[in-house]
Amino acid sequence: MAFPVFKSVSKMLRILLLVCCISIGSNGISLAAPASAADSVLQAINRQPEDTQQVQALIEYGCRLFPYQLDKSAAVFMRALRISRQLGYHKGVADFACYYMYIQDMRGQYLQSLYMLKQAVIIYASLKDTLNQVRAISYCGMEYQQMANFPAAAAAYLEALKLADAAKDSASTGMINNYLSDVFISLGDFKKGFNYAAQAYDHGRKLGSNSRMASALLNMGESKSREGNYTAASGYFSRALELGKKAGDQLLVLNALTATGRVYTDLSQHEQSLRTYEKALLISTDDPGLENRMQLYMGYANALYRSGKHLAADIYLRKTITLARQYYAGDELRRAYLAASDNEAAQNHYQRAFQLRKAYEQLNDSLVGNATRLNVQQLEMQYQSEKKDRDLAEKKLQLIQKDLLLQRKNRWIGFIFTGVVLILVVSFLVWQKLLHRHRLQKQQLQTLEVEKTVQVLEAMMQGEEKERTRLSKDLHDGVGGLLSAVKMHFWALKYERTFLQQDKGFNHALSMLDDAIGEVRKTAHNLMPEILSRMGLAGALELFCNNVSHSRELQITFYTSGDMQRFKSNFELSVYRIVQELINNIIKHAHATEALVQLTQHDQLLTITVEDNGVGFENITKSTTGMGLKNLHTRIKSLNGHLTLTAIPGCGTTAYIEFNIAIMQLMEVQPSF
Repeated sequence: MAFPVFKSVSKMLRILLLVCCISIGSNGISLAAPASAADSVLQAINRQPEDTQQVQALIEYGCRLFPYQLDKSAAVFMRALRISRQLGYHKGVADFACYYMYIQDMRGQYLQSLYMLKQAVIIYASLKDTLNQVRAISYCGMEYQQMANFPAAAAAYLEALKLADAAKDSASTGMINNYLSDVFISLGDFKKGFNYAAQAYDHGRKLGSNSRMASALLNMGESKSREGNYTAASGYFSRALELGKKAGDQLLVLNALTATGRVYTDLSQHEQSLRTYEKALLISTDDPGLENRMQLYMGYANALYRSGKHLAADIYLRKTITLARQYYAGDELRRAYLAASDNEAAQNHYQRAFQLRKAYEQLNDSLVGNATRLNVQQLEMQYQSEKKDRDLAEKKLQLIQKDLLLQRKNRWIGFIFTGVVLILVVSFLVWQKLLHRHRLQKQQLQTLEVEKTVQVLEAMMQGEEKERTRLSKDLHDGVGGLLSAVKMHFWALKYERTFLQQDKGFNHALSMLDDAIGEVRKTAHNLMPEILSRMGLAGALELFCNNVSHSRELQITFYTSGDMQRFKSNFELSVYRIVQELINNIIKHAHATEALVQLTQHDQLLTITVEDNGVGFENITKSTTGMGLKNLHTRIKSLNGHLTLTAIPGCGTTAYIEFNIAIMQLMEVQPSF
């Protein structure tokens, strides 16, 4: 007695669709690019700014890595998601869900994938992106199918097919027909499964796609094989194998070999069956897909069972059951239970065979019972009925429109032309006026937002400066005064006790005390830089750089060109603190010996460059997630500025800041002293 084997090409169809998407997006670049070429592509992507183009480039690059560099591909997709969320780029988030589905399916994470795909459907619908909405809905059907929820899968496919028909998307229509074929074959409706696969084959032939035709042929052959017409099935599988080789698609070749092996098994040609499966097993070592392995293990176990090699068959059946349980593959698990039951019975293990048979019956009733078949058939009939009604309504509407146009053509052509011209002129004028008003409102909103941000920052800075002023006074008047008193006391002792004048240790202590007093004063002045109001931003920064360079291993060069415009005191103070923070980072982390601070102003642009010759760092993205650099980014952005960090390991770091000072020119400018 032969036991049934499962057959699912949904994984292969997903990979095929992924390949099609990559081919369209990559402008013909080979997917099997060498590692060095892939690395150069990633380096080029890293040099791009974090915008929507970089998101799409990362998704395309992640597709190239799939499926043979799964972890690296997943990391690239996650990076695209992070940037999309930062930018508020909703389409990027939806695209991530559709492509990351391939990673999750490889890992058996069908429920997680289904949740993200449903969110993608909502996003595409809100963006009115019908083609991608069709894709996301059909992907939901795939996930339902993987979990053997055939009514939900059929409902999703039919909804996607309805949208694809309305959008005249023939490419998606062909794919979805093949998905529906797979569902009906799983439910035992082989005639309907063959018809849908034949429609998919016609679409593939019109597109000139060998891969699509081969996928459809596999389902057509499977339908005939399930009906017992093995001769016809073998012919379809042979053509699929030939087209798969022409397309250079190892996955198609693997599925065609597996299907051919099943036909040989059903025809009791056991030696040919085993040889075919062994070829498929060799190919499968390069395929990380779980579904293909389950399909291959099941078919090979059937061939071993039919050849009387029950112990060997038991090994592959156990592997199939383990994978199906682990990754919630309900349909595969159902068929594996029945196969394992027959194999145990052949070995006279009747108790074990009964338990497996009972598990099969329970799972079979829930997955492919009469209620499930009836539900799917009703959905399919509803779709066909709606499609016919829609086609008839469209034809009637076209006839009515033609009659009306013919009746009114001669009489109204002049009037319509004149009316259209007037409407266009008025519409254009109204549109221009609305557009101008919209631009003004947008500019006003942007100005208000910038002013509000600056006001918030000013309030924060005022609070910080009050605290800095208090600390500065405490240091200058308290600690500084106390140290000065100690110094005066030591000098008095020196002249009262003449022997101390020659004491080297005492004189060294006095010298150290002078240094401490100087450091306290310098710290107090840094906390409350009054020099900003006297000398301006350029003078204050130059003095600060000179103070930091004094008696240190780090030498800082300050450079500025031309006369520097004065700005509002809070803006100058904020820029001064930002440069202070960058130099403090150099002192703490860079281990540098030289640094450069450059301040320039050109028209409405104020630029600051701070660079060093320190150790640098490798991962810019990871380093910029620190609390200090996050705060810097926030403060600079709130001042209508932008920070760019460039670092090379062993060659130092460069921080480049740009401020758009147009908004500052609208503010009150303090006079220079």
